[in-house]
Amino acid sequence: MSTLGVLRFVLAGKRAHFRRYYTNSSALSYPVPPPASLLGLLGAALGLGPEYGEVLRGLFLSARPLGRHRALMQTVSYLMMKSGGFNKELRGLHPDGRTQVPIQLLVGEGGGTLRYEVWVASEDRALLTRLRAALEDPHYPLALGPAFALAWVEEVEQKEGTLQVSWHGEGVGWWKVACLVRWEAPGAKLYRDRFPILLSGDRSPLKVEELVLELEGRPMDIEYRGLVLVVDGVGIGGLFPALEQDEACM
Repeated sequence: MSTLGVLRFVLAGKRAHFRRYYTNSSALSYPVPPPASLLGLLGAALGLGPEYGEVLRGLFLSARPLGRHRALMQTVSYLMMKSGGFNKELRGLHPDGRTQVPIQLLVGEGGGTLRYEVWVASEDRALLTRLRAALEDPHYPLALGPAFALAWVEEVEQKEGTLQVSWHGEGVGWWKVACLVRWEAPGAKLYRDRFPILLSGDRSPLKVEELVLELEGRPMDIEYRGLVLVVDGVGIGGLFPALEQDEACM
């Protein structure tokens, strides 16, 4: 068991789209920002380029939704940049037409704001202090996926937590399916999927993990045999996305 500094904040926005990496003909969205997306967002806040993965190596990340959201399907027209000339393609006059791709957008229930609670933990307290300042005044604009889904940060605070190798009790966040022994959440809405954990330079997944989470962020009674961050008596399931090796289940 080790002690870590913890940065907790709420990531908010009016809309979001976190593309499921395995979709082709339609752009479906994860319900929360995947670990790889959160790592990129932190790098953008700091103003980092391709080196962000190395600079942020060793961070523990987790997230959960705060409340309900709903999904909307919107068809997007993509230009076909072939041989018809840019002006004709831009005006939709190319004989081959345009590619129509459905995209799934997340919006808050009842037209409200989307909100996600995020935890970042590290032994490097100085890095967490830099991240806090960067999130409150980001170098690059923050987004919940694409550039049109701008985001902002609320309720930033620093805490202390302990990293444990197993957990039995109330838990939130995302959990590795392979390490789950048991979970109980009467009336819960569970979401289970393969998430991109780490990306290569061309943004293809280097590491993928099957995770499960509660869609409205409600706590579950968890029995888990893996690394868990414990803050204020609550277990937080998470990952070290920038570490290429897997965190083994205990």
